[in-house]
Amino acid sequence: MDTEAPAQPFSPSAASPLAVFTTSLCAAICVAGGFGIVFEAFVISVAGQFGLGQIFVLGASGLVALSTIWLAVWCFARSWHVERRLRHGLDVDEPKLSILVNFRGD
Repeated sequence: MDTEAPAQPFSPSAASPLAVFTTSLCAAICVAGGFGIVFEAFVISVAGQFGLGQIFVLGASGLVALSTIWLAVWCFARSWHVERRLRHGLDVDEPKLSILVNFRGD
């Protein structure tokens, strides 16, 4: 069994753009998908518990869908931004709520 540490540690710059894209996409799906599932279940349970109609379910589901889409795009952009900064040897900065800020250059 080899217990020696490699002489050259893994370099973040070795990650290909496809690997960065895949990592960012998977993070966005996991975070936004979990958010959407939990809040949609909440909407349906509130509607069933309080006897709210179909209009409430459709309206609230629309809001959940819009916020889930925004979160997925933001999470993808943030992950892409962080991976880009790490590849250039920079520290991770404070997150911003704007999607476009995360897509801009360092």
